[in-house]
Amino acid sequence: MYFTVGGDGTAEVSVKHSKFIAFCSAVANDDEAEAFVKAVKKRYTDATHAPYAYLLGERSERSRASDDGEPSGTSGIPILEAIKNSGLTNTAVVVVRYFGGIKLGTGGLARAYADAALAALSAAGKRAFDKCAVFVISCDYGLISTVQNQIYAFNGVVQNADYTGGAVLTVAVPAAKKEAFLVALADATSGRATQEEKEERYCEVKRC
Repeated sequence: MYFTVGGDGTAEVSVKHSKFIAFCSAVANDDEAEAFVKAVKKRYTDATHAPYAYLLGERSERSRASDDGEPSGTSGIPILEAIKNSGLTNTAVVVVRYFGGIKLGTGGLARAYADAALAALSAAGKRAFDKCAVFVISCDYGLISTVQNQIYAFNGVVQNADYTGGAVLTVAVPAAKKEAFLVALADATSGRATQEEKEERYCEVKRC
């Protein structure tokens, strides 16, 4: 299982008249991360600096950090560490700074950028993703609630639903719970819900 940021988030931190505005977003790859960074920088062209960082991959195996003109190691890396310390991946953060006229020193800069990034990440929350078994489940209308109860009991999610002539649900269940889910589903519906298994993939799931 891995976690990414729950959505777009923002936060502002002021230190000795300098203003740090942090923005975060969930991203799936380098292109999405770079597009997010570019969009924030385009919006805040008058900012003194706009350092950023992003972390990618199911095992957080890819990362990038930029100081954007700030002293080396005082901004991009602290932002990246904020993402890591939050237990997130597939996440990008940009922190724009407006200089307030008082130098903060390297330590002060690093703390300010990290604090702003952490605040934005906290505001956005988290989403959980796990390796999932995906099924297309078909049943009569009368069994819909029973089937849904089993899905949710195993921390699954309904990705798509078609109620034309009965119920056809596309469902993702954590792969580790697949066999137990199928047994419980068969027991609860007396075998009257059919399922077609699809290829396993990472999907958003509900946390216990």
